[in-house]
Amino acid sequence: MNSDELEELKKLKQKIQDAVAHKKLYGVLFADSKEIELFNNCISSIKSNGIGKEESNELITIYKGLNSIFDNISSDWDGNKGSLNAQKIIVHYQNLESILKIVNIIKESKTRLGQAFVIFDFDESGLIQDIESLQKEMKEVLENMQQQEQSAARKKELEEKAKAEFSKYIENGTIDAMSIKRDSNSDLLYTIIKLKEDNKSTDIKVSEFLNSDFCKENNIAGFLLSSEDQKEFISGKIHEGIRYYHIGTTVQYGIKFNWYVDGKECSITLGANSDDSIRIISDRPTDADLEKNKDVKIKVGDAYLSLADAVKTCRQQEDPSSTVKQASANEHCRPLARTA
Repeated sequence: MNSDELEELKKLKQKIQDAVAHKKLYGVLFADSKEIELFNNCISSIKSNGIGKEESNELITIYKGLNSIFDNISSDWDGNKGSLNAQKIIVHYQNLESILKIVNIIKESKTRLGQAFVIFDFDESGLIQDIESLQKEMKEVLENMQQQEQSAARKKELEEKAKAEFSKYIENGTIDAMSIKRDSNSDLLYTIIKLKEDNKSTDIKVSEFLNSDFCKENNIAGFLLSSEDQKEFISGKIHEGIRYYHIGTTVQYGIKFNWYVDGKECSITLGANSDDSIRIISDRPTDADLEKNKDVKIKVGDAYLSLADAVKTCRQQEDPSSTVKQASANEHCRPLARTA
């Protein structure tokens, strides 16, 4: 090995020692690939001309330094991997790749120099295995991060489209914000719509939204309407063609149900009481007409009842001694006059 090549080895050794001394965890160790190429050339020279004591000492120091850098990266990973961002993980991965290349070069040089020249004894194979194992972990985390970023981007795009789509079903109203939530027990999605507080005459065609091609194509099965103070007041979902509604406990909102019986339009508007029961606000179809609506269920207490059975609970509250003597089109949600 000539003096220039020996000098390159010393430069590499010094760089590695500095990185160890200052624990430079998040800086790229070998930004220039030529540094590893020069190291490989030095090893090629050793293969041709043999290894001397000085060269051997430099290689020993380089190997020890690389092993220390690996230990530092491994410790940082074990202690902080939950909080490391993608950029820091990428730097770790790149530095491990550089260490792996140099250690492989050292390992190869030992097998080719012959036993007479092997004056240092390290477990390169063990270090290589540890590096590759740690790289595999990092790669899996990076891939998961990438998937999450892509999922977040798709979610944001879907939220923007959902906001535009839902706007088609609002009369005289404005959406303040909209988000998408995935059901914890299925792959179904729900839209969370926040309305501006000044929407006192908002008329929302909720059934048309739930039955829209947009919801079907994007696996959106329900909605939750909230006011400006983020309190839930009405929610709905669709399952196997049946629309399920929870009117909530906010008394100023209600749902108007419209359906047809033998060509005749029927309607009834239901609202909430503060105790989570429901009340009839306007229109009182006959029980026979109510029974014809098979497409809607209303949450009363802990159960979802048919429209007819839900209305019975309203009448029983109005007159506990009363008995009932008497294909869905759409439902509209609209605010009612505020009560004191």
